[in-house]
Amino acid sequence: MADSSRVQSDTLRTARSWRVTLAIFSLGLTTLVTQVILVREFLSVFYGNELVIGVLFANWMVLTALGAFLGRLRRPHIGDSGAFALVLMILGFLPLVMVFLLRVMKNVVFPVGTMVGLAPIFLTSFALLAPFCLFSGFLFALFAPLIANEEEGSLGRAYAIEALGSFSGGIIYSLILIFLLNTFQSLAALFALNGALAIAVGRDSPNVWGSAWVVAALVLIPLLLLNPDVTTKRWLHPGEVVVYSNDSPYGNTTVTRLDGQTNFYSDDALIASTNDAASREEPVHFALAQHPAPKSVLVCSGALSGMIAEVLKYGVNEVDYVEINPALMNLARGYAVELGDRRVRVTNTDPRIFVRDIRRTYDAVLLNVPEPSTLQSNRYYTEEFFQDIKEHLSPGGVLSFGLLPGVDYQSEEATRINSTMMRTLKSLFREVMIVPGDRMYFVASDSVVSIRIGALMDRRSIATKYVNKYYFDDDDLERRSRSIEANLSGTAPVNRDLEPISFYRHLTYWLSYFRSNLWPAVGVSVVLLILLISRLNVVSVGLLTAGFAASTMEMLVLFSFQILCGYVYQMLGVIVASFMAGLAAGAHLAPRIIPNPTASAFIKVQLSVAALCFLFPLVLLILKEAGEIRALVATVSCLLAFLIAALIGLEFSIGSVLRKGRPGSVAAELYGSDLVGSALGALLAGTLLVPTIGFGGAAAVAGSLSVISALVTLFSRRRLDAVNV
Repeated sequence: MADSSRVQSDTLRTARSWRVTLAIFSLGLTTLVTQVILVREFLSVFYGNELVIGVLFANWMVLTALGAFLGRLRRPHIGDSGAFALVLMILGFLPLVMVFLLRVMKNVVFPVGTMVGLAPIFLTSFALLAPFCLFSGFLFALFAPLIANEEEGSLGRAYAIEALGSFSGGIIYSLILIFLLNTFQSLAALFALNGALAIAVGRDSPNVWGSAWVVAALVLIPLLLLNPDVTTKRWLHPGEVVVYSNDSPYGNTTVTRLDGQTNFYSDDALIASTNDAASREEPVHFALAQHPAPKSVLVCSGALSGMIAEVLKYGVNEVDYVEINPALMNLARGYAVELGDRRVRVTNTDPRIFVRDIRRTYDAVLLNVPEPSTLQSNRYYTEEFFQDIKEHLSPGGVLSFGLLPGVDYQSEEATRINSTMMRTLKSLFREVMIVPGDRMYFVASDSVVSIRIGALMDRRSIATKYVNKYYFDDDDLERRSRSIEANLSGTAPVNRDLEPISFYRHLTYWLSYFRSNLWPAVGVSVVLLILLISRLNVVSVGLLTAGFAASTMEMLVLFSFQILCGYVYQMLGVIVASFMAGLAAGAHLAPRIIPNPTASAFIKVQLSVAALCFLFPLVLLILKEAGEIRALVATVSCLLAFLIAALIGLEFSIGSVLRKGRPGSVAAELYGSDLVGSALGALLAGTLLVPTIGFGGAAAVAGSLSVISALVTLFSRRRLDAVNV
């Protein structure tokens, strides 16, 4: 009888462990996919940059940490299979609600067409993310102690399972879903997956089958019939007719019509409109008018505005048109018929990859890429990229691009941006001038350039609607140009790949719209961090600094890969997946690598994290020299992401043994501390550390914090080991 009871108990324990394992796996998968989609949506709706991403990640992780800490208030209880099924259904449903509310409420809460400031973005994201993040953090704190029936070391196993789920979610979304489905279709697939898992874990509950089918029908059928992706886009573009909307790895592309004009949006930012002569002619004629007889021209993006048709007016022999976004490329083929001209070669790739690989030279290079408002777009405005372009310019060749609005009065922040750009160009070209038009256009060459655009165009006898002597008074244009250039600083720092000062200055320019300053927020964050650390156990402090190092290093690896190899979306997904795989591997293998965790082992892992951070700048310099070997750069990037994450997973697993207490409370504290550190890394790495002190400085900060944390652990080593005897 006793044996029968024992067998029955073991069977029940196995079933419970299997359900919890599946629930934690689904939690990791759902969280990662939802996070990626929400980041894309916030960037699209609020025209975001790294600061918006940092705020979003910070809110996400802090709220999840808060949910985990709330899990300490409830002693874990293993419910029946129906409870697990219900949790999975809710987990899959909440992301659909969040994205729907984000799109629908944007123009309800904020006036249509206004630029939303940092504080409203913070509050909006906090409110929208709260239900899902609090719920997911609470679930981890609730489920983690249940894994393996609360055996010692089980918290590390729970961490590994969640990381494995995140790894699976990253692979599924980045390499499959994003290429096949739009946002709501991807979320519907995520809901369906959670529904299937709910049925699997709740198959022995009498009400699960029927309830799951009813809920699935109520959610999925409207999604299939109503096409919410296009419907919600109409809310974001009131008064306009949405004729096309498509998601791709490079963002959302939307086409609308209004009063006979077609408008093209990339992530809901207007990039081109038909019947806009200024945006079509200025980027072309300001530059090509400087060359006596341009025959070969490279154009990077901008075909939707009609730029290629203007280039062909010069009787060129060849035009290379490069567009990174395949969705924009497909649109351009339909709207810009001149792309079919036999003289035009169209290439779908990153402009930096194209320029690095091409062997041709050009009489003019016209950049029409986004401003350096993000670290990704800053890559197109660095000394290194301009040097690559110069090597592909023929004698007398011209480089041109537009930046800020071309107004006579430039704010202090705008002047700093223009000063850095002028200094960067002058480090390479003998002649650089600013032409104030609809935008502030920079024209650079080693030959003489002239600001007298009207006279240049008059001698060309090229038919234009806007750029001609009737709209441009050369004397006035020269006065305006000299006035703007006179206010520029000749000692401004040069914008470089690994020192992206233009991005930081563009960030402060963006904040100036709302009279905002980044430093008070940094000061408040530091004070709150000190207060938090003062209340944490030494092990939790270690995991907080580990989370900071992990988040910072992940961002650095991603940014450096983009700079060295260009923007290759699939590879970025692989790097993120490598990071998640490292977390899972480190946490899972910890009991085998360190069977008897001690404070000394914890310190050694902390110092290993610091060493990897300190070595990163050296590795980055080596990779920069080997930039032509992209396979090597990709392999090392994935290896770096895996190694730093594996160390963090190992540190979490050791910490879960060192930190004694009720499993639910320990899981909440350690998981929450890790997330708070990750939030700080996500917020500060891309917005403050990299732009101001460069990649090496950011890595040094992360490494130094790990060393300090190791020293704190060293002073508490005897007490920790005594507790674990």
